[in-house]
Parts: sequence; structure tokens; C-alpha cells
Amino acid sequence: MAQPDGPPPPPPLCRELWGPHEAARYRGDPRGGLDRFVPPGAYSGSGLRRAAAQVLLPQGYPESVSPDYLQYQCWDGLQALCSTLTGALATRAVLQAVGVGDGAATVTGATLTWVLRDGVGIVTRITFAWVQGSRLDCEAKQWRLAADVINDAALALELLAPAWPRAGPALLTLAAAAKCVVGVAGGATRAALAVHQARRDNMADVAAKDSSQETLVNGAGLLLALLLLPLLDGRPWVTGALVALLVGTHLGANAAAVGALRLPTLNRPRLRLAVGGALRGGASAGGGASAGTRPQGEGLGQGVVTVPGPEEVNPREPLLPGFSTRLTLHLGAPLHRLVHSEAEFTKALECGTPDYLIVLRPSRGWVGVGLRRGSPPVTPLLACAHALLLEELLLGPDVPPGAPMGAALRPLQRRLRRCRLTAAGWETQRHLLAPDEWQLDWAGPGGGASEEKPRPQ
Repeated sequence: MAQPDGPPPPPPLCRELWGPHEAARYRGDPRGGLDRFVPPGAYSGSGLRRAAAQVLLPQGYPESVSPDYLQYQCWDGLQALCSTLTGALATRAVLQAVGVGDGAATVTGATLTWVLRDGVGIVTRITFAWVQGSRLDCEAKQWRLAADVINDAALALELLAPAWPRAGPALLTLAAAAKCVVGVAGGATRAALAVHQARRDNMADVAAKDSSQETLVNGAGLLLALLLLPLLDGRPWVTGALVALLVGTHLGANAAAVGALRLPTLNRPRLRLAVGGALRGGASAGGGASAGTRPQGEGLGQGVVTVPGPEEVNPREPLLPGFSTRLTLHLGAPLHRLVHSEAEFTKALECGTPDYLIVLRPSRGWVGVGLRRGSPPVTPLLACAHALLLEELLLGPDVPPGAPMGAALRPLQRRLRRCRLTAAGWETQRHLLAPDEWQLDWAGPGGGASEEKPRPQ
């Protein structure tokens, strides 16, 4: 066996790291100073790659962002490139529609068309923010994709405007309204996704670097557009084929981008998928066969029910808004929507809990939840889970028709109590369930409702 040439080198006094990557090591020298040396394969703090990362990526990447950041940003960059190219072609069509190059067109006519577009856009922007603003956080993935679908529809209207001169102003106005919806929905959902991606309270840095990435992609798109536009002039069929290719790629990249997200916060679709799977018979942590294979209400055991986590639920979440519900749920409903008599109110108290009332109207496919004033922050989450119980009771495949409601509900309630969302990786301290602002204050065991005025939150 070969003998070592000498004693092993002493351990370094200190190691220098950039994030998780080792950059250098330090040892003392005979004169009392420090010797710095770079081990093989160490991280280099200089070079083009390092400069590009500093310009385009959040500081501390990849530890400072969510694990799905890179995949989402790559697909988002591709869709932005396609959108820029399609937008350049649409801009040429808009200028043709307002009369650029047409000797019979007037400046006044073009100005009126432009003012009408802006006016309708202002009204649309305010109206959409009023109607859907509170839901953009809760359905960020859905509205992110919907915004790009609407954007492609608006670009299609602009491209068609020169072909119908008489309908051109109306088409341009409708396209402007659609683009205002895109602006509100796209900007709001991008901010919501930045909250998810930022892992070191660095949302501003994540948003700023996202803007830099988008600006770089848009610049590349404009350069390509400068090369393409002269080649496409006078070739409508080639232009149409290119637009179809760009739109298809744009929508595919958007679907892949939102599909790559793994959001750990619970909105209504994700809660439905996570808890609904457990209610229908997920396996228990205590082992054994799935509870779904046993007779209803028998052999439930005492183990914890396995709840699907974010990695399993997010790919199954519907990507278009409004396609994820079977019962209409009004979370935080006023009392006049829930009951119409004292007897109904008493029954709602019996069916609910000390923190919320719940009322089911099967004929209307509607379930309402009244939240009690001063209830814990987790109450909306529990109330939504209770509503899922009722949905499973009415629409679940394992409940026989005509079965007594109480007998069918009790096994589902026992299974729900054994679900552990936090252990599955879900955030329960913060939710995206969009409760309404109505709160109720009903009589407790000692008497009537409190006369105390609500305090500012």
C-alpha cells in the first residue's frame, strides 16, 4: 500500500460562501496573515453568467424563491415573446383600421375612434375591478390564464378590423375593453403569484426582476417583429398562419406556466380536491385498506386520514374560473339569505357550530354559511370543509339514494375530523376562500345577541 506523502493539510480557518455555494477557503500563513485559495469547482463571483443572474434573478436565487419559480418563468417568458410578436402585427392592423395610408380617412375620424376606445377602456377597467377584484387573489391561476385568452381574443379583433371598415371602430373599441380586463387581471394575479414565489419577504425584488425579464423578452420580440413585418407585407395568408402559430404557442405556454405552479394556500377548488379525496376514502396513516372499500360508516379506525398535498392537488386544479364548483357556496352570507323564520334559524344553529351557521338548499344547488363575529381566523376554512361534507352527501357516489341524511353525514364528519391539512403541506393560517364581509352575532347560552358595536379592525 502506498504511503501518504505527508500529513493532511490543516482544516481551513474559514470558508467563504455565496448562498449555498462555496467560493473560497482561508488558512493562516507563517507571517500571521491569511492565505485565500479557491478549491476546484468553487463558485465564481465574476463572469457573464454571474452578471446575468444579478440582473435578471432575485438575490439569493434559488433559495430565495419557491421551487416552481424557474419552470414558471421560462414558460412565462415564452408566452410573453409570442404575445409581443402578435401585438406588433395587431398594431399594424389597428393603424390601418383608423385610416393610416387611406387618403379618404380624416384626422377627426381617427381621433374620435381613439377617444372612444380609451373611454370604453376606462369604464371597463373600473367595472371589472369592482366585480371581480376580490376573487383575483383566490383564483390567481385561473384568472392568469383567462387574461391571456382574453388578450388573444382582443388581438384577433384588432387583426380583423381592417377587413371590415364599417365595423372597424366597434371592433377596436371591443378589443380595447378586453385589453383593459387583461391589464387588471394580469397585473393583479402577477402580484398574487409574486407573494407565493417570494420566500424571504422579497416580493418587491421578485416583482422587479420579473419586470426586467419581461422587458428583455419584449425587446427581443420587437427586434424579431422589425424583421418579420417587412416580409409579411402584402401576404395575408402567411400572416394568418403565423398569427395562428403564435396564438397556439402563447396559449400552450400559458397553460404550462400556470400548471407548473404549486400553491400551498387553499382556495375553494384546492380545498375541494384535497378534502374531497379524503372524504371519499383516502387511506389512513394507521395502515390498512382504504376506508372507501368498507361499508359506509364501518371500520373507520382511529388513524389520521391521508390528505393529498399541494404537489398532488395543484396539477388537478381546474384552470378556468367558474369550472370548479358543483354547489354554489356563499361564505359569509347575511342572515336574511340563510333563514326566513325563527324555526329555520334554530335548525341552522343545530346543524352548524358555535362559530358558524350552515344552510343547505338542495333544490337550488346552494349552500350558505353565516360566520359569527369574533370567531377564530380558521373558521372560514372549517366552514368550507363542512360545506364539502354536504356536497359529498348530495352528490357523492358512495351515498345511496334516499339514505337518511344524519346517518350518511356522521361517517363523513368523523373522517373530516381526522384530516390533517398542515401535515400534508397546506398553509392553514392563511387561506384564499373569499368570505363575504357579513358577520352574525347570535345568542349564546346565556341570553340574546350582544349589543356591543363592532370595533374597527
